Amino acid sequence: MKESTYLLVADGACRQNPGPGGYGVIVVTPTEQVFEFGAHEPKTTNNRMELMGFYRGLQEIFKLVRTKPGGKLIHFISDSKYVLEGASKSLRNWSRRDWKTQAGTDVKNRDIWEKILKGLDEFAHLHFKIEYEHVLGHQGNEANERVDEIAVKFSHEEPIELFRGELKDYPVNLQSGAAFKSVYLSYVDGVLERHSTWDSCQRATTGKKGAKFKKVVNRIQEQATLKEWGL
Repeated sequence: MKESTYLLVADGACRQNPGPGGYGVIVVTPTEQVFEFGAHEPKTTNNRMELMGFYRGLQEIFKLVRTKPGGKLIHFISDSKYVLEGASKSLRNWSRRDWKTQAGTDVKNRDIWEKILKGLDEFAHLHFKIEYEHVLGHQGNEANERVDEIAVKFSHEEPIELFRGELKDYPVNLQSGAAFKSVYLSYVDGVLERHSTWDSCQRATTGKKGAKFKKVVNRIQEQATLKEWGL
C-alpha cells in the first residue's frame, strides 16, 4: 500500500440477470486496516450490483475520512468496464446532457450514478484523486476473486465470513497483478495434496474411503477448507 492511499476493490453478481444479486467490497486504509463488505438484493441486475459495490466502497471510505482524516488518493480496482468507463469518462457528460447517452437514450441505473457523482464531487472537494485500474475477471487476481466470491455468496444468500482486521493478517494478496492459481485439494488417509488438475485429484480420491476433495480459488477458501478438515 502506498502512503496516503485507500484501496477499493468491488464486484457484483446476479443470478438470472435480472434476479437475486449481491455485491462484494474490500477497503484498505492508509493505516493498513482491511474491511470487507457485502449485501443482497432480491431483484436486481449484474450492472446495478457492480455499481452498488463501487458506491458502497466510496461511502465507507468517506466515513473513514470524516472520522480519521488522512489519505488523498483512492485506487479503485474492478473487472467491470461498465463501472470504470462510466465513472472515469462518461458520468459528467451524462449529467450535462440531463442523463442522456451520446445516442440520446436514457442512462440506465441513473439513480445510482447520481449518487456516485455526488460522492465523487465530495471527494474532489476534499482534494482526493481517484485512480481506476481494470483487471480481467476470473484470471486469478486475488483481490478481484475475493470480491467476486463475496458477491456470489450474497446473491445466493449463503453465509460468508467477512474479514475486518490488519493487513498483515489478511490472507488475500492485494499487490497489483497478484494471482492465486486455483488448485484442487485432496485429503486421503491423513495426507494432504494440492493438484493442478481435476483429473489428478480424481485419481487420488476415487475409491478411497473417507477421501475429501475441493477446488479452491483463493487463500481464504484454502484456509477455510483446511480448517473444516481439521488441519
